[in-house]
Amino acid sequence: MEVDISLDYSPGEVRNHHRFYVTTGGVVIEIEKALFKIHRHFLAQYSPTLEGLFQLPQEKESPRMGEQSISIKGDSYRGWEVLLGLFYRDNHLEPASTSWYDAMMLLPVAHKYCMEAIETSILEWINKASKSKAQIIELINVTKALDMYDSFEKAVKELADARWELTFEDAQEMGLFAFYMVTRIYSNCCLECRKPSRSVCFQCRKAMRSVARLRDNNSWRI
Repeated sequence: MEVDISLDYSPGEVRNHHRFYVTTGGVVIEIEKALFKIHRHFLAQYSPTLEGLFQLPQEKESPRMGEQSISIKGDSYRGWEVLLGLFYRDNHLEPASTSWYDAMMLLPVAHKYCMEAIETSILEWINKASKSKAQIIELINVTKALDMYDSFEKAVKELADARWELTFEDAQEMGLFAFYMVTRIYSNCCLECRKPSRSVCFQCRKAMRSVARLRDNNSWRI
C-alpha cells in the first residue's frame, strides 16, 4: 500500500497540516515540516508546560498568511498527530480507540510536556495490552529514552516472564543492561519469589541489589 508523500511531514517545505490546521485555532505550532493551527485551550488544560509556552511571544513567521508560529525542535509530528487526534476526533459519539502505534507515539509527547493524566492513561492501556516480543522490546527502548525507570523495569520483567527465546539482534536492540536483567536476573528468579506477598529469598535479594547498584549509577541506560 503506497503512502501519500504529501502526508509525510519529515521532508519537503514547511506546510499546513492536512487535518490539524484549524482555521479558528489560536496558536500555530511548527513541528518538523508540519504547521498545526489549534485551540490552545485543549493542550493548556492538560499541560502546564505548554500553557507556559503559549504565553511566550510567537516570533517566527510561518510561510502561510503571515501568521506567527512557535517552532518546537526534537518532537515528532507523528506524536502530535496522535495527541491532537484525542481532541479533534472525527466522531465524538464513538468511543476513542487506541493502537500500539498510538501509544508509542503519544507517550514521549505526554511525558515531555508533563501531561500526567494522559501519560497515566497510556501506561494503564500498555500494562493491560497483549504484547508481542517486538512490542515489549520497543517499550523497553522508549521508556529508557524517556528516563522512566519504573516502566522500563516493568517491561523488562514482562519480557522475562514471557520466556521467549532472545536472539543476538534482540540483545542489540534492547541494550546491554536490559538483556542482562532478562537473562541473568528475572529469568533466574525462583518461582516462589515471583509470587505476590512472598518474602524474597537470599539469592534473589542479592540479584535485586545488583540491579539496584547498576540502576543507581545509570548503567540501566546502556
